[in-house]
Amino acid sequence: MGVPKFYRWISERYPCLSEVVKEHQIPEFDNLYLDMNGIIHQCSHPNDEDVHFRISEEKIFADIFHYVEVLFRIVKPRKVFFMAVDGVAPRAKMNQQRGRRFRSAKEAEDKIKKALEKGEVLPTEARFDSNCITPGTEFMARLQEQLKYFVHKKLSMDRMWQGVRVYLSGHETPGEGEHKIMEFIRSEIADLGHDPNTRHCLYGLDADLIMLGLTSHEPHFCLLREEVRFGGKKSQKRCVAPEETTFHLLHLSLMREYIDYEFSALRDKISFEYDLERIIDDWILMGFLVGNDFIPHLPNLHINHDALPLLYRTYINVLPTLGGYLNENGHLNLAHFEKYLEKLSEFDREHFSEVYVDLKWFESKVGNKYLNEAAGLAAEEAVGKDSGRIKVNSLCLAALDGSRDSFCEDGEGDDMFEAEFRQYKRTYYMTKMGVEVVSDEFLASQACCYVEGIQWILHYYYHGVQSWSWYYPNHYAPFLSDVRKIADLHLTFDLGKPFMPFEQLLAVLPAASKDLLPKSYQDLMMSQSSPIIEYYPLDFKTDLNGKQHEWEAVVLIPFIDEKRLLAAMEPYTDHLSKAEKGRNRHTECALYCYDKELDYLYVSHLPDLFPNIIHCHARFFLEEPPGVQKLYLDSTPPPVKVIYLNDKEQKDWVKDVQGITEHHSKRKGIIINETDVLLYGQLLTGRKYVIGQNGQVHLEKQWAKQILPFAYQTIVKDIKAFDSNLARFKTLEELFPVGTNVFIVGNPHYGAMGEVQDSTDVTSEGRVRVVFTVPCEPQLDTLIQNQHKYSVKYSPGYVLASRLGITSYLVSRFSGSIFIGRGSKKNPHGEQRANVGLNLKFNKKNEEVPGYTKRSEKEWLYSAAVEELLDEYLERFSEVFDFVARNSHDDVFYEDDIWPGDDENGAEKVQEITAWLKTHPVSSSSRASCDLQILDAGIVEKIEEELEKSKLDGLNHSPRSLFLPTQVRRACARTHTHTHTHTHTHTHTHTHTHIHTYMPNL
Repeated sequence: MGVPKFYRWISERYPCLSEVVKEHQIPEFDNLYLDMNGIIHQCSHPNDEDVHFRISEEKIFADIFHYVEVLFRIVKPRKVFFMAVDGVAPRAKMNQQRGRRFRSAKEAEDKIKKALEKGEVLPTEARFDSNCITPGTEFMARLQEQLKYFVHKKLSMDRMWQGVRVYLSGHETPGEGEHKIMEFIRSEIADLGHDPNTRHCLYGLDADLIMLGLTSHEPHFCLLREEVRFGGKKSQKRCVAPEETTFHLLHLSLMREYIDYEFSALRDKISFEYDLERIIDDWILMGFLVGNDFIPHLPNLHINHDALPLLYRTYINVLPTLGGYLNENGHLNLAHFEKYLEKLSEFDREHFSEVYVDLKWFESKVGNKYLNEAAGLAAEEAVGKDSGRIKVNSLCLAALDGSRDSFCEDGEGDDMFEAEFRQYKRTYYMTKMGVEVVSDEFLASQACCYVEGIQWILHYYYHGVQSWSWYYPNHYAPFLSDVRKIADLHLTFDLGKPFMPFEQLLAVLPAASKDLLPKSYQDLMMSQSSPIIEYYPLDFKTDLNGKQHEWEAVVLIPFIDEKRLLAAMEPYTDHLSKAEKGRNRHTECALYCYDKELDYLYVSHLPDLFPNIIHCHARFFLEEPPGVQKLYLDSTPPPVKVIYLNDKEQKDWVKDVQGITEHHSKRKGIIINETDVLLYGQLLTGRKYVIGQNGQVHLEKQWAKQILPFAYQTIVKDIKAFDSNLARFKTLEELFPVGTNVFIVGNPHYGAMGEVQDSTDVTSEGRVRVVFTVPCEPQLDTLIQNQHKYSVKYSPGYVLASRLGITSYLVSRFSGSIFIGRGSKKNPHGEQRANVGLNLKFNKKNEEVPGYTKRSEKEWLYSAAVEELLDEYLERFSEVFDFVARNSHDDVFYEDDIWPGDDENGAEKVQEITAWLKTHPVSSSSRASCDLQILDAGIVEKIEEELEKSKLDGLNHSPRSLFLPTQVRRACARTHTHTHTHTHTHTHTHTHTHIHTYMPNL
């Protein structure tokens, strides 16, 4: 989850950070990283509000593969593709995971209960439990195997994947997905051969990815995520299809510039060097104070109540007095941090002063009991402090004076405010944390725990896990004004080791998800004699704690004691099966690369859905192979030509300036000041290979036809434009290697796909030999004449009844809807009913099921498939037919009437019938209006066979008429705004100059 509401806040404060992704206008990236858990959740339970929603595991796997494939196709990474699934998390994260899973299980249970109370009929299949997306479950083990299959398939069959290093860090590798990615990035940066201009793209849904990306201090880093619509209804169904999803690209390079601008006032204020990288580090640290997955937010410090601007203003005021920064590459400067918090703690008093007025009004209504209690508690805590006791006693006397405000001195009023402020904080600690006496020792321990938490998170973000066992031991954070005397703290962490997968399952899952555990451990959650049963409450409270939405509430469940948990598990570990022990382990991250020389059979675990890979070319590496060269080219300064503008061009120039100024101001929040120069440019839409007479290949840029204006001051000049590896092809043989798939964009077979053959003998003539697969013109005349042979034969109901030995009435009833209720007709149990009919005809809606039923003008007709289905139904559940025949006047039938007697279980019988019906293809058959003319499936199949007929045609072609699909590249990157420009200059003397700039092609 990261930091709630953080993404919305920065999107509104920094409006130019994100742009909508267009597949052909996305910058080139070297490395693409996927935080897979967002994709897994998106594809497995897209609509938690719908209690009727069911989805098969096979469908989930297929959707995940498709989602990953689309993201890869959009970004097209050139070097590295890293897929990271959440493994066992540090203990600090488990507390948040535990609360979230308990809440989701309870919410699901409540929704099902409400649906049943409304009389809704729920599917008999079990719903997908999102808690199974946790390391060590059977679902995650099966998903890991399918992800391995997917990687092998794409490397073997997709050429876009074959030049890329593919990493798969599954649930068996400890660590959160995004932090495993950052660990990889840090290791790459530490490599002596690292290219500082590597372009990173990280996909993920967590808001804290912005902070994580900035910790790398890489200049070219972007985040890819789905569009977030603020203010929408929570019940709206999320879009699963990636083709229908709007993606946003967030540029961290712009975020760096925004941070620089945010704190630009410090340039002239601080006595030491202004270092943007250190400012960014401090900005990341300040973001921790509003809470995240590891520590709670400070009291009353909420993002939607302008907490972040407060943090930034305080930082700008305090930093000049510190002599240095707060965050020293992931190490907290405690002396500086203490001074910063000391200044920030003024917020506590300012916030209480707003509450103070309400307290005064409250006292006027209920008397001075509140303040008397405050004084009593203050005295109790002031034992041994004479001056403090005298002061508190005087406050007690003052509290008894109902008209004290009219007579007390200003100093006494301040003392009274401080007393009530202390009581305000005591009440917080007593009610939230359950302490009886708020002593100095208690406050010191709270301050130490909180600062220790901040330091642990800094280590986690900058250096990786420094302690697997550390966690923040409270649901709430102390007040800012109580985090004092921290400069001399000595903070150390014990590295420890990560939980095993089953240990984490027991640490984070609620009892409602016990089936996700091995059976030998389930009693630990359910049995009242379990030594850890108190860790799995069936009911629990939540506390909004100043938040607005229930999903932000604190889940008040006990923290897990690691030693007790492991001790309770130990006696049951020996009872694990071999397969379960195989799931309860850690493994390393896997690296896969394409190897053309390797050719073997890869066996699929789901061959019916994902067929075996006959020719697999994926090789597994324990060590990554060496990297490749990087290519960068310098730009060349252009010559210019000066011309004069006429009156119309001058007026157009003024309109363009006004339009650009307004767009930047209102849409992007940027004031571009006075504009004297406009650049009129054509966007780069792509590059095209051009073949010379000698067979040499070079790239030619393609420009958009539309000429657009740009303000001169918004243009970056003299940049080192990143050049892709497209220029590596120098000859026809390199551009069109044997076996390459191409498309023809000329005569005689426009649009046909072909394969390049050995062209050695014709390349000297500038031509390429290609064998095309040319579709034949379909010949449907014979099929039209013989379509009766492939059409479905329909018969009246009485014909089927005669063959089956039943009445026409039963054929009609069972081919439609038959409802069976709970209990008996005399004593029904609720309104829940199960439909055990075949649902093949719908009179009211005038709908039929093609291939099964057909409605004529007079009657319903049935196919042989219906006869077979009814025959099997009759053989399996003849008692239902007999009962319906005897009670033909009833509309609803009841379980106990059909299956009377104690030895019969009507509910199980109904469930057996519905389960059997769902195994038949008829359950998923589509309906159609009876008024439509629809071709039968047999005829459609014959048409498809005719359309698939093709012939091979070998031709020698000019490269100009061939299209290479795998070499399609995106339009210019964000930094390549244009290189083909016209410049209009407006001087203060209102003269106009036209400068035509020519940029030589690279």
